[in-house]
Amino acid sequence: MPAFESQASHEPDHARLSLYGELDIAAAADFEAALGELERDRPERIVLDLRGLTFLDSTGLRALLGADTRAREDGRRLTILQGPAAVRRVFEITGLEGRLELVDDEASLAS
Repeated sequence: MPAFESQASHEPDHARLSLYGELDIAAAADFEAALGELERDRPERIVLDLRGLTFLDSTGLRALLGADTRAREDGRRLTILQGPAAVRRVFEITGLEGRLELVDDEASLAS
């Protein structure tokens, strides 16, 4: 299995980018390219699904923050569907839970 993969999908009320493997310095360019494809369609809301991630480093975190900044500047929402404990821990350590729209499960996306 490759170290990083992403899969885009379009749902009725949002576009989704599901991430798998390791979002790190080696994967950041691939993540940015996949996200750029979704952003070009200008959806009102993008959901980044981190449930398939096994690792997130500072470069990956910076890429997520950049995506959030772009969404805010464009008047769109970026929602992050939280990943496993190791990935959640990165958000806790950095104190970014309050800055990013993080949700715990699919049901939380309805809001």
